[in-house]
Amino acid sequence: MSIRPAITNDVSPLLSLVQGYYHDSPVPLTIDESAMAAHLNQLRTDATLGALLVAELDQQLVGFAILYRSFDTRTLKPLLIINDVYVAPKFRRHGLARQLMQAAFQLADERGYAGCSWQTRISNHGRPASV
Repeated sequence: MSIRPAITNDVSPLLSLVQGYYHDSPVPLTIDESAMAAHLNQLRTDATLGALLVAELDQQLVGFAILYRSFDTRTLKPLLIINDVYVAPKFRRHGLARQLMQAAFQLADERGYAGCSWQTRISNHGRPASV
């Protein structure tokens, strides 16, 4: 299993993971696949927007973390926001979400950001207790 930045060939398989993410959400959403693909590509290539990390197991994408760049006025440095973390149901409870989040914190550190922030819905019973 590896956690890595998304590449061009990841965008198509990521669309089904994103569909699964929204399908499992308490607020379901049907995505516009072409708009989402364009957004994922931009997120993947534009560090001023954020970053896109994927979890891969046996050459199959099984999870992702969508990260957005923000700003911390106290430190006058960028801040990385963990916006979405998703692991496909059959791959859960093996620490993949935790590894995605740890990779996000490491990315923020590598980029010299003030830090990395995240929050989750209280109704998300599968959320990590800590990273």
